[in-house]
Amino acid sequence: MALEAMVASPGIHKVILERYPEGVYVLVYDRPDTDNPIRDDLQDDLDMAKRACLQDFGVTEDMWEQIPNTGLMGKDRSLPFGE
Repeated sequence: MALEAMVASPGIHKVILERYPEGVYVLVYDRPDTDNPIRDDLQDDLDMAKRACLQDFGVTEDMWEQIPNTGLMGKDRSLPFGE
């Protein structure tokens, strides 16, 4: 499972959060028609990732929706949130 939020910031279309052994990646996309993020920031945990998204893009808690993992950093490495 990953989390996705649609964003109204200029030049940003959506943000996806995915958990891996090294932390939570904040994947930032600028267009709806691409699978390649323009940024892939690493945060220590889900709370820090969500705070960064709130600060950088105005993403509030109610904007997050669950989606399948993108596997961008390796499908076999992704972890569910809460473990």
